Amino acid sequence: MGRKKTPESDALATREKIVETAARLFRGIGYAKTTIADIAGSLGMSPSNVYRYFPTKAHINEEICGRLVRDIELRCVDSIGKDGAAFKKVTSFVLEYHRSIKESILKENRLYDMVSIAMEQHWPVIQGHSERIRGILAELMESGVSSGEFKDMDRYKMARAIHESIAIFIYPPLLERWVNEFAGAAPEDGVEGQLEFLLGVIFHGVCLRNGQQYKDITG
Repeated sequence: MGRKKTPESDALATREKIVETAARLFRGIGYAKTTIADIAGSLGMSPSNVYRYFPTKAHINEEICGRLVRDIELRCVDSIGKDGAAFKKVTSFVLEYHRSIKESILKENRLYDMVSIAMEQHWPVIQGHSERIRGILAELMESGVSSGEFKDMDRYKMARAIHESIAIFIYPPLLERWVNEFAGAAPEDGVEGQLEFLLGVIFHGVCLRNGQQYKDITG
């Protein structure tokens, strides 16, 4: 027996259709060119009906952007794994963060124009995303400190420093330029190779020099 429809479930279903349609149009004609009238027309409803669910286009933008960054976060967390040294977990997390954004830029360039603007204008959804990323990094750094792998430093400051240092590898406009500039380069000289080198430099500073993990990084 199917779930009984209610006004609330109908409203949620309509909101979902609006978001899905807007995302499709963003991918097709671009975020900036898509209007509420375009979204309404594709759904066979009036613009005023769309405004019943989203007061402004900015609210739709935030919803779509939020879903994009949440998907990225899930991919990054899934990449960590349960076992292994903390530096390896941080490396896996950061590399997946870079890869997921790079792949999305290549596949959905027009949709990521919106993400670029969201980052430039400091949309709340991006600020929340950054805080969650730093929170995960802080937890990973904490595990490294607790295990004696990392020096005893402020975990959140360490996480923030890592996040800010990799900005060029995750900020869509800069990353897209880098990907094009280093196309065809040897793996160690390409964008990802440079990110791995940067992480090695960071770990050189935070790892205890007498630990086997540090030898694994530098050796």
